[in-house]
Amino acid sequence: LSLASVSCPTETLSDEPAWGRFRGPGGSGVAPDEAPLPEQLDPAVNLMWSCALPPGVSSPCVVGSSVFLTSCQGSLLSTHCIDRASGAVRWTRSVEASALERTHDVNHPAAATCAVDEDHVVATFGSFGLLAYDHDGQELWRRPLPVRENTFGSAASPILVDGVLVFVRDTNAESALEAIDVATGATLWRKERAGFGSAWSTPVLREAGDLREVLVYGVGWLTAYDLADGRERWAVPGLTDEPIVTPVVGEGLVFVTSYNMKTNLEVEGLPPFSELLVELDLDGSGALSREEVEPNESVLSRADADGEGDHPLRIFFRWLDGDRDGALTAAEYENLLAWVDGFAHTNGLLAIRPETDGQRAEVLWSEPRGVPECPSPLLYRGRVFTVKNGGLATCVEASSGKLLFSDRIGSRGPWYASPVAGDGKLYVASARGEVSVLAASDGLEVLSTVDLGERIQATPALLGGVVYVRTETRLLAFGSPQTR
Repeated sequence: LSLASVSCPTETLSDEPAWGRFRGPGGSGVAPDEAPLPEQLDPAVNLMWSCALPPGVSSPCVVGSSVFLTSCQGSLLSTHCIDRASGAVRWTRSVEASALERTHDVNHPAAATCAVDEDHVVATFGSFGLLAYDHDGQELWRRPLPVRENTFGSAASPILVDGVLVFVRDTNAESALEAIDVATGATLWRKERAGFGSAWSTPVLREAGDLREVLVYGVGWLTAYDLADGRERWAVPGLTDEPIVTPVVGEGLVFVTSYNMKTNLEVEGLPPFSELLVELDLDGSGALSREEVEPNESVLSRADADGEGDHPLRIFFRWLDGDRDGALTAAEYENLLAWVDGFAHTNGLLAIRPETDGQRAEVLWSEPRGVPECPSPLLYRGRVFTVKNGGLATCVEASSGKLLFSDRIGSRGPWYASPVAGDGKLYVASARGEVSVLAASDGLEVLSTVDLGERIQATPALLGGVVYVRTETRLLAFGSPQTR
């Protein structure tokens, strides 16, 4: 679909900023220009074009006159280039995966976002490895990698910094951070990350004077590496054991969330065994058989997530039934309680002061409310915003951690896409397909909400007054009156 009354800028990269990686410039999620952005994303009013796409949850990159995304259909792993003005597909390049990696139900084999600069487009798939193209779709190099066991499937995206591709791959079998010459595919340096298991966070660059650090969020730790040689500079422990979000850098601090299902204020915790007996013990034996636990939908729930990520009792049955007698007792259920009680890591939105002038890195403040598991935090105009399952939006003052608000947007269900901002507005998208535009203010002000009718997991992109939204089957471009 194309609306003749709406036009899109077609300048080259040298003439304008770009949105060339997951969450745009520096992973900030903030539009790199001052172009006016729309207050609503209404297909009947300001949809510029719609492009059909194969399945995928990678986010759009917008560089020059093109938009780049990836997809997976069957065993075909594809990179797509879409004309930014018309929404027409310029080219598609595909490779066949000999075997697809196993992923969580809400993950996807095409989850990682491309890394794009003026001359290169780099895509990565956990089921294949790295692929580099020029903007015309000519393959420059490839690096096949063995499929590694990752608890939920790979998702971390590569980033580009002045011709250096930064690529982190944390898996259960092997973990490493690597700097690669994007022109040739040659390794510049490689840092083994022994002891780090599966993770899904995209790295970010932190610059302070002449210092350039790559921040990697791994299991339990946020670690800073020197971009020049991979030397570890500092680290902060005590963070989540399942790092998904991408940190954001600004105001001399690093902002990151650490999610803990045990202490997260919005999680529905484990019920006592007595309650489960009332619900499930049909024969009154005081124990639960495999058949009796089958109807249970969840004993540990991500609240208001439409059941996604819930933990039904049946998935724990074999582990808990230690004597293999086919009956789960109160004493055996205690092992599940002890497992959750063992989650010792922090739950909160954290402001971290990096190591400077010999002063150790430290957490300056922490806010335990509204901590998301998947959407990354957003630093914008002196405030840090988060959004999580159930449409709970939270805002704190970046410098002090003072809570400004924590309220419901009105869009329920699970949330995976990260918030993005520009022109004084925030764009947030729920997995149910509802996109809300919020005012960037000290109180929750919802400017508009639209239901696009399809699932959304990819983070939107903002550039040149246009909002690019990837749904389950399409890429949509919305403009504002000023772009007409």
